[in-house]
Amino acid sequence: MKVLVSDYDKTFYVNEFDIKKNIKAVQEFRNLGNIFIIATGRSYLDFKKKVNAYNIKYDYVLLNHGSTILDKNDNIILNIPIDNLNLEIINDLELNKTIEHFCCSELESRVDFNYPNLTKIAVRYLPFVNIPKIKEKLEIKYNNINVYLVSSNMLEIISKNISKSKAIEVLRKLLNINKDDIYTIGDGETDIGMIQDYNGYAISNAIKELKNVSIGEVKSVSELINKII
Repeated sequence: MKVLVSDYDKTFYVNEFDIKKNIKAVQEFRNLGNIFIIATGRSYLDFKKKVNAYNIKYDYVLLNHGSTILDKNDNIILNIPIDNLNLEIINDLELNKTIEHFCCSELESRVDFNYPNLTKIAVRYLPFVNIPKIKEKLEIKYNNINVYLVSSNMLEIISKNISKSKAIEVLRKLLNINKDDIYTIGDGETDIGMIQDYNGYAISNAIKELKNVSIGEVKSVSELINKII
Protein backbone atom coordinates (compact mmCIF):
# COMPACT_ATOMS: atom_id res chain seq x y z
CA MET A 1 0.00 0.00 0.00
CA LYS A 2 1.19 3.48 -0.93
CA VAL A 3 0.16 6.86 0.47
CA LEU A 4 0.12 10.10 -1.49
CA VAL A 5 -0.19 13.46 0.26
CA SER A 6 -0.91 16.41 -2.02
CA ASP A 7 -1.21 20.12 -1.41
CA TYR A 8 -4.39 21.54 -2.97
CA ASP A 9 -3.99 25.07 -4.38
CA LYS A 10 -1.47 25.32 -7.24
CA THR A 11 -0.73 21.59 -6.87
CA PHE A 12 -3.84 19.39 -7.03
CA TYR A 13 -5.71 22.31 -8.54
CA VAL A 14 -3.74 24.27 -11.12
CA ASN A 15 -6.48 24.69 -13.73
CA GLU A 16 -9.78 23.09 -14.74
CA PHE A 17 -8.22 20.63 -17.18
CA ASP A 18 -5.49 19.56 -14.75
CA ILE A 19 -7.80 18.85 -11.81
CA LYS A 20 -9.99 16.55 -13.91
CA LYS A 21 -6.93 14.46 -14.82
CA ASN A 22 -5.80 14.44 -11.19
CA ILE A 23 -9.20 13.32 -9.89
CA LYS A 24 -9.26 10.45 -12.37
CA ALA A 25 -5.72 9.40 -11.43
CA VAL A 26 -6.59 9.52 -7.71
CA GLN A 27 -9.59 7.27 -8.34
CA GLU A 28 -7.33 4.69 -9.99
CA PHE A 29 -4.78 5.09 -7.17
CA ARG A 30 -7.40 4.49 -4.46
CA ASN A 31 -9.00 1.62 -6.35
CA LEU A 32 -5.68 -0.21 -6.03
CA GLY A 33 -5.96 -0.01 -2.24
CA ASN A 34 -3.77 3.06 -1.77
CA ILE A 35 -4.49 6.09 0.42
CA PHE A 36 -4.89 9.66 -0.83
CA ILE A 37 -4.54 12.61 1.54
CA ILE A 38 -4.99 16.30 0.81
CA ALA A 39 -2.85 18.71 2.85
CA THR A 40 -4.17 22.22 2.47
CA GLY A 41 -3.99 25.64 4.05
CA ARG A 42 -7.72 26.00 3.45
CA SER A 43 -10.20 26.00 6.30
CA TYR A 44 -13.01 23.45 6.56
CA LEU A 45 -15.73 25.40 4.72
CA ASP A 46 -13.36 26.68 2.03
CA PHE A 47 -12.12 23.15 1.39
CA LYS A 48 -15.58 21.56 1.35
CA LYS A 49 -16.72 24.04 -1.30
CA LYS A 50 -14.03 22.66 -3.60
CA VAL A 51 -14.83 19.05 -2.69
CA ASN A 52 -18.48 19.57 -3.55
CA ALA A 53 -17.74 21.53 -6.73
CA TYR A 54 -15.39 18.90 -8.20
CA ASN A 55 -16.59 15.74 -6.39
CA ILE A 56 -13.10 15.11 -5.01
CA LYS A 57 -12.60 11.76 -3.31
CA TYR A 58 -9.96 11.36 -0.58
CA ASP A 59 -9.25 9.37 2.57
CA TYR A 60 -8.00 12.11 4.89
CA VAL A 61 -7.52 15.86 4.78
CA LEU A 62 -5.10 18.07 6.70
CA LEU A 63 -6.73 21.50 7.05
CA ASN A 64 -5.17 24.84 8.01
CA HIS A 65 -1.66 23.60 7.17
CA GLY A 66 -2.08 20.49 9.33
CA SER A 67 -3.79 22.00 12.37
CA THR A 68 -6.92 19.87 11.90
CA ILE A 69 -7.03 16.30 10.57
CA LEU A 70 -10.31 14.85 9.31
CA ASP A 71 -11.17 11.53 7.74
CA LYS A 72 -13.31 11.29 4.61
CA ASN A 73 -16.47 11.34 6.75
CA ASP A 74 -15.45 14.59 8.49
CA ASN A 75 -14.61 12.89 11.77
CA ILE A 76 -11.99 14.93 13.64
CA ILE A 77 -8.82 12.93 14.29
CA LEU A 78 -6.67 15.77 15.59
CA ASN A 79 -7.04 19.49 16.25
CA ILE A 80 -4.14 21.68 17.41
CA PRO A 81 -5.06 25.26 18.38
CA ILE A 82 -2.54 28.05 18.91
CA ASP A 83 -1.51 27.78 22.58
CA ASN A 84 -1.45 30.88 24.79
CA LEU A 85 -2.35 33.27 21.99
CA ASN A 86 -1.27 36.77 23.00
CA LEU A 87 -3.79 39.29 21.70
CA GLU A 88 -0.96 41.79 21.29
CA ILE A 89 -0.53 40.02 17.98
CA ILE A 90 -3.51 42.01 16.69
CA ASN A 91 -1.42 45.18 16.84
CA ASP A 92 1.71 43.48 15.53
CA LEU A 93 -0.15 42.24 12.45
CA GLU A 94 -0.79 45.87 11.47
CA LEU A 95 -4.36 45.18 10.49
CA ASN A 96 -4.88 48.78 9.38
CA LYS A 97 -2.81 47.85 6.31
CA THR A 98 -4.90 44.86 5.27
CA ILE A 99 -7.53 44.03 2.68
CA GLU A 100 -9.05 41.35 4.91
CA HIS A 101 -8.28 39.12 7.87
CA PHE A 102 -10.01 36.20 9.57
CA CYS A 103 -9.40 33.38 12.01
CA CYS A 104 -10.31 29.68 12.04
CA SER A 105 -11.16 27.31 14.89
CA GLU A 106 -11.55 23.58 14.31
CA LEU A 107 -14.40 23.49 11.76
CA GLU A 108 -15.23 27.19 12.05
CA SER A 109 -13.83 29.06 9.08
CA ARG A 110 -14.56 32.75 9.78
CA VAL A 111 -14.29 33.83 13.42
CA ASP A 112 -12.66 36.73 15.27
CA PHE A 113 -9.60 36.83 17.52
CA ASN A 114 -11.62 36.30 20.71
CA TYR A 115 -13.05 32.99 19.54
CA PRO A 116 -11.74 30.02 21.58
CA ASN A 117 -9.11 27.57 20.31
CA LEU A 118 -8.00 29.38 17.17
CA THR A 119 -6.19 27.10 14.73
CA LYS A 120 -5.26 29.68 12.07
CA ILE A 121 -4.98 33.43 11.54
CA ALA A 122 -5.06 34.65 7.94
CA VAL A 123 -4.16 38.20 6.88
CA ARG A 124 -4.23 39.62 3.35
CA TYR A 125 -2.28 42.89 3.00
CA LEU A 126 -2.47 45.89 0.72
CA PRO A 127 0.11 45.95 -2.13
CA PHE A 128 2.49 48.49 -0.57
CA VAL A 129 3.04 46.65 2.74
CA ASN A 130 6.45 45.22 3.66
CA ILE A 131 5.14 41.77 4.54
CA PRO A 132 8.55 40.06 5.10
CA LYS A 133 9.28 42.67 7.78
CA ILE A 134 6.00 41.92 9.58
CA LYS A 135 6.71 38.18 9.30
CA GLU A 136 10.18 38.62 10.78
CA LYS A 137 8.82 40.71 13.65
CA LEU A 138 6.23 38.07 14.50
CA GLU A 139 8.77 35.23 14.40
CA ILE A 140 11.10 37.09 16.75
CA LYS A 141 8.43 38.13 19.25
CA TYR A 142 6.28 34.97 19.41
CA ASN A 143 7.77 31.52 19.99
CA ASN A 144 4.45 29.65 19.86
CA ILE A 145 3.56 30.19 16.21
CA ASN A 146 4.59 29.26 12.67
CA VAL A 147 4.25 32.20 10.28
CA TYR A 148 3.91 31.39 6.57
CA LEU A 149 4.02 33.64 3.52
CA VAL A 150 1.37 31.83 1.48
CA SER A 151 1.21 34.33 -1.37
CA SER A 152 2.79 37.64 -2.33
CA ASN A 153 0.41 39.56 -0.04
CA MET A 154 -0.83 37.04 2.53
CA LEU A 155 0.43 35.68 5.85
CA GLU A 156 -1.07 32.71 7.67
CA ILE A 157 -0.29 31.69 11.25
CA ILE A 158 -0.73 28.35 13.02
CA SER A 159 0.59 26.71 16.17
CA LYS A 160 4.32 26.02 16.44
CA ASN A 161 3.34 22.51 17.55
CA ILE A 162 2.00 21.45 14.18
CA SER A 163 2.74 21.52 10.45
CA LYS A 164 1.77 19.46 7.43
CA SER A 165 4.74 17.17 8.07
CA LYS A 166 3.85 16.65 11.75
CA ALA A 167 0.24 15.94 10.83
CA ILE A 168 1.38 13.30 8.33
CA GLU A 169 3.42 11.69 11.11
CA VAL A 170 0.29 11.51 13.29
CA LEU A 171 -1.54 9.62 10.54
CA ARG A 172 1.48 7.47 9.76
CA LYS A 173 1.55 6.18 13.34
CA LEU A 174 -2.24 5.83 13.54
CA LEU A 175 -2.40 3.77 10.34
CA ASN A 176 0.90 1.95 10.96
CA ILE A 177 2.36 2.96 7.61
CA ASN A 178 5.99 2.57 6.64
CA LYS A 179 7.55 6.00 6.12
CA ASP A 180 9.12 4.85 2.83
CA ASP A 181 5.62 4.23 1.41
CA ILE A 182 4.55 7.88 1.82
CA TYR A 183 4.91 10.31 -1.09
CA THR A 184 4.25 14.04 -1.00
CA ILE A 185 3.81 16.81 -3.54
CA GLY A 186 3.47 20.57 -3.17
CA ASP A 187 4.48 24.01 -4.34
CA GLY A 188 4.84 26.46 -1.44
CA GLU A 189 6.47 27.34 1.84
CA THR A 190 4.08 25.33 4.00
CA ASP A 191 4.89 22.19 1.95
CA ILE A 192 8.66 22.27 2.43
CA GLY A 193 8.67 20.18 5.62
CA MET A 194 6.62 17.33 4.21
CA ILE A 195 8.64 17.38 0.98
CA GLN A 196 11.84 17.02 3.01
CA ASP A 197 10.49 14.30 5.29
CA TYR A 198 8.45 12.06 2.97
CA ASN A 199 9.55 11.17 -0.57
CA GLY A 200 8.75 14.69 -1.75
CA TYR A 201 8.18 15.95 -5.28
CA ALA A 202 7.84 19.52 -6.52
CA ILE A 203 5.12 20.60 -8.89
CA SER A 204 6.55 22.55 -11.84
CA ASN A 205 5.44 25.94 -10.50
CA ALA A 206 6.87 25.35 -7.02
CA ILE A 207 9.07 27.86 -5.24
CA LYS A 208 12.84 27.41 -5.51
CA GLU A 209 13.25 26.53 -1.81
CA LEU A 210 10.91 23.57 -2.20
CA LYS A 211 12.45 22.35 -5.44
CA ASN A 212 15.86 22.36 -3.73
CA VAL A 213 14.74 19.76 -1.17
CA SER A 214 12.59 17.60 -3.45
CA ILE A 215 13.42 14.26 -5.06
CA GLY A 216 12.33 15.57 -8.43
CA GLU A 217 9.87 17.69 -10.36
CA VAL A 218 6.59 16.68 -12.04
CA LYS A 219 4.03 18.58 -14.08
CA SER A 220 0.99 17.26 -12.23
CA VAL A 221 -0.31 15.05 -9.46
CA SER A 222 -1.46 12.56 -12.09
CA GLU A 223 2.10 12.30 -13.40
CA LEU A 224 3.38 11.50 -9.91
CA ILE A 225 0.67 8.88 -9.42
CA ASN A 226 1.80 7.19 -12.62
CA LYS A 227 5.34 7.10 -11.21
CA ILE A 228 4.18 5.58 -7.92
CA ILE A 229 1.98 2.85 -9.36
